[in-house]
Amino acid sequence: MKIYFSNLMPVITALLCALGVLSCSSLAISKDAETERPITWDAGFIMPDLLASAVEINQLSDLSLLLTIPWYAEIAVIQTGVGDLNFSSCKDYFEGSTPLTRTKKDNEMSAYLEFKIMCEATRILLAAKSSQSTYLPNLILSESLPTLWPKSVALQTSKNESYRNAQDPELKTWADISATIKYDSVSSAKSIYHHDGGYQELDVVGRGDIDHDGIEDVLIVTRDHLEGGDYFNIRLFAFSVNKQNHWHLINEI
Repeated sequence: MKIYFSNLMPVITALLCALGVLSCSSLAISKDAETERPITWDAGFIMPDLLASAVEINQLSDLSLLLTIPWYAEIAVIQTGVGDLNFSSCKDYFEGSTPLTRTKKDNEMSAYLEFKIMCEATRILLAAKSSQSTYLPNLILSESLPTLWPKSVALQTSKNESYRNAQDPELKTWADISATIKYDSVSSAKSIYHHDGGYQELDVVGRGDIDHDGIEDVLIVTRDHLEGGDYFNIRLFAFSVNKQNHWHLINEI
């Protein structure tokens, strides 16, 4: 009977780890680095639901179709830099929008924000790469998350409030501004954080190496609401976790 050296490697490795000759933690990281993780999208990625016609998404390259297929509704917008326009696809949005663009009709602003954020999420996922390692926790949207993420994630209803909070060095985390009084875990990809006077719905949109450093990142959408009011905002965040389990913000839209 032939015994190949490769078949003995797991046994030899285990013995060396047990004897302290090799660092098992180092081996785990090395093995982790050799396992390529593909770009994935989760339940929070609703771009296909915002289109006028159904499209089947089976692989990453299919996401590019979502940028040209018409939305379920055309939106009239102003402050585009070239006058009034009608947006009916992500292609229109990318070609004509500015940071100041808004809808002609106030009651269409919420729909426009959904289109905008999902178009941006699609573009980010298309530009992402497969990751070589990950330090993301199994449950990303945990109850303790507000104490770990930066204050920019907090529910803030005015530019003046946001500016004041940004300038205050005593405020560092999301929880410093919006203390969570109730936490609802809807699923592994969705949680709701209730604050005094409002709440935030957070969804995992997708994962991949967004900043091209080899480490898996996560794309999160937050929908901000005021209790008993008609205020609504939607924002997109890209986060990552390093080897020391420290979260850091990559991008915000």
